[in-house]
Amino acid sequence: MKAQKIFHQKIVLKHKGSSRLAIFEVAIWRVPVTRSYPEGIKYRAWLSEEGKTIFGFDNHQPKGPHLHIGDREVGYVYRGISALREDVVAMIAEEGFIYED
Repeated sequence: MKAQKIFHQKIVLKHKGSSRLAIFEVAIWRVPVTRSYPEGIKYRAWLSEEGKTIFGFDNHQPKGPHLHIGDREVGYVYRGISALREDVVAMIAEEGFIYED
């Protein structure tokens, strides 16, 4: 089975308190269940401003689930698509951007 895109969104977000703009993109694929992707899900959710990463969640291999915060990477415990969505929306709000889906 090839990867099947099950969701994709790319939008511009406005900052609450200023004229700042950021690009938010999320893509989720269904992939074969393997040791690398035990849930059968591959994902990427990214917020960037002026070409620089604010934060990004992904689970590409060989790293597995992790979170980018600026130039740093930290581990991330993937708990399903709903929890990922909640985590992403919370971080967007924490950065002061407005996201309405």
